[in-house]
Amino acid sequence: MISRQRQYLNQREKRALIRILLAASTLVLLFLFFAPDCGFRSYRAIKEKSSLQMQENAHLLQETQQLQKEIRRIQHDDHYLEQIAREKYGMLRKNEEVYYTSPPIEEKNDGR
Repeated sequence: MISRQRQYLNQREKRALIRILLAASTLVLLFLFFAPDCGFRSYRAIKEKSSLQMQENAHLLQETQQLQKEIRRIQHDDHYLEQIAREKYGMLRKNEEVYYTSPPIEEKNDGR
């Protein structure tokens, strides 16, 4: 007759198995948390960096849209173009002159 293998573990073997499983799972969890390139800390840092990049992209997209609107306005609105030329670049029309005046200097009265 062929002898059957023992299917059940005794108490001592069960405790040893539990300890081994606990140690292995602890090591796996520690590795997942502290691993340099694939750990939980790295994942959080990458996720935070990604979030910042998404915010910056949204801001840059909004700025790009505003600049495109201004470009279209400058290309098609002559009055706006003239206003920009006068305000930003100090340009003048033909036969125009600019006079700079300073405000009058007020004398201080000390009551003497």
